[in-house]
Amino acid sequence: MSNMDKEKKALEKATTIYETGEIITAKVYKVSQEQKEELDRLSAERHEKLLEEAIPKIRERYEQLVKLRQQQPKTDDGGKPPSDSANG
Repeated sequence: MSNMDKEKKALEKATTIYETGEIITAKVYKVSQEQKEELDRLSAERHEKLLEEAIPKIRERYEQLVKLRQQQPKTDDGGKPPSDSANG
């Protein structure tokens, strides 16, 4: 069996094909270069706005987790909280 045949068989195993009775359609609109640039600009602005909103939320959540971890009892190397009897 040649390498080509092996590759073809491997591809057939990896590929899943679903047959449906429906015809799938999608509307496609032509846009001018100017429209494309405007859409790209709006998309970039939206992305920037989402980043500006997300970063403070992420920072706040991080600070909450840090405080939560600081409140939990420290664990020793064994993964168990240290006992008071070991210190006495």
